[in-house]
Amino acid sequence: MKFSNSIVADVSEEALWRAWSDVPSWPRWDTELAEAGLEGPFVTGTIGKMKAKKGRVWSKFRIIEIHRDKGYSCVVPLPGGQLRFDRTFERMEYGTLRVTHDLIFTGGLGWLYALLIGWRTNRIYPQLLRLFVELVREKEREAAASR
Repeated sequence: MKFSNSIVADVSEEALWRAWSDVPSWPRWDTELAEAGLEGPFVTGTIGKMKAKKGRVWSKFRIIEIHRDKGYSCVVPLPGGQLRFDRTFERMEYGTLRVTHDLIFTGGLGWLYALLIGWRTNRIYPQLLRLFVELVREKEREAAASR
């Protein structure tokens, strides 16, 4: 089962990548997370972990794809299933970017995880994307100030 949310924003690809690859900052915009981190650089194959605020449970994820021109994907193994999250962007007219976050639940119990996690997360994701865009704009201002 797949859940998808998008937002169109006037931000740069460079700032977008700085925000995405700054995994410890994910809880600043993903309000469902208490903590997040990586066990190495932001590259394909690196393992990371996220701790949910609700339940305070750590989940491991692995970066499985990175395409600098469109986004990245991670998988979270779940008992009897898997969660894949794809974070992508596409250039729109007038220089804006459409930023999309997909949650894809697969496996024998994927339907159950979609019911338990996916529906609720999907309802709040528009707000999370707005918070994410604010963080990206902050990264742009920081980069401009350091020049």
